[in-house]
Amino acid sequence: MMMLKTSTSFRNRWITIILIVLLLASVSFLIWAIYGTRKSPERYSSLTGITSTTSMPGPSEFYCPLDGSPLRDRASTMRRPIVVQIDNAPAARNQSGLSQADIVYEAMAEGDVTRFSAIFDCHGADVLGPVRSARLINIQLVPEYQALLANSGSSAGVTAALEARPDIPNINDGNYSDAYWRADDRAAPHNLMTSTDNIRKAAAGAGAADTANLTPLTFKDDTPAPAITTISIPYSGIVQTSYTYDAGANSWLRFIGGEAHIDTLTGRQIAARNVIIQYVSITESDIEEDAGGNFGLEFGLTGSGKALIFRDGQVITATWTRPAVNQMTSYTDAAGQPVPLNRGLTFIQLVQPDFQASWG
Repeated sequence: MMMLKTSTSFRNRWITIILIVLLLASVSFLIWAIYGTRKSPERYSSLTGITSTTSMPGPSEFYCPLDGSPLRDRASTMRRPIVVQIDNAPAARNQSGLSQADIVYEAMAEGDVTRFSAIFDCHGADVLGPVRSARLINIQLVPEYQALLANSGSSAGVTAALEARPDIPNINDGNYSDAYWRADDRAAPHNLMTSTDNIRKAAAGAGAADTANLTPLTFKDDTPAPAITTISIPYSGIVQTSYTYDAGANSWLRFIGGEAHIDTLTGRQIAARNVIIQYVSITESDIEEDAGGNFGLEFGLTGSGKALIFRDGQVITATWTRPAVNQMTSYTDAAGQPVPLNRGLTFIQLVQPDFQASWG
């Protein structure tokens, strides 16, 4: 009987040891998995099957200063933006890459057409365009975002103004032709394309700084409360911009002339998370922009004025303020508090103070 008791006790002791070893191994694997995925989103993807490498599980510590999306590290928040001049003549539609931008400005150019100034900071586009010539608005926008400028030349007057601004690295197709190419699905001059990687590589080769220290815009999580379903911004007979609220996605679907505005890069309709109608002074300059005798427009983007901010299916009356050309625009409510935007793409529609937009 003593031998049986000793054998049983010995066996029980080994079973206990084995269980402890298995428990320690399990705990070690769990610690490794948590530590590893925090350091590497790619490792998290391989373990879970989730393919996103931009956001990590749980709240992020770092966010894009221009669209509020989560980022992996502090360095990602300090990348220098790019302002790209995008064509919006009828022959240029549909464009590529607009939906990948952080912010897109739409403003009148000469000849009753608008032009886009698309700002890329935390995201990129492999195909971007059609790229067109710089305008006076770029001398306002590029310093605001400490950005690089991508464009296809400019009039003599705008060229002189750009050359007088060493703080505007002008990565145009004339001096950096390798950064651009011609698409074969449309006619020139509405077919010049580039990519954000191409512009950044050309800028690096030119010795331009690749970082910026931006003042972040204010963002919030979604709080949909649908009250408005449409926005109409009739710039001209050629450009009738409008939006329709998509309650399911809490976004504003974009239209031109009543037709869905498609991004050819994604094949999907462009959807803005925020639409801002910003009322600014617009005056004709003495710079002749084309052979038709049209003069370039100057936009009063410093000072302050009225803005309408459309988000969450609602409209907020706000005040925009920008003290100086090298400072960023802020938007405040009637109490003087910042109006937070939803995370994602923002379209800013520049119009003159007496412009008649409508919504409902």
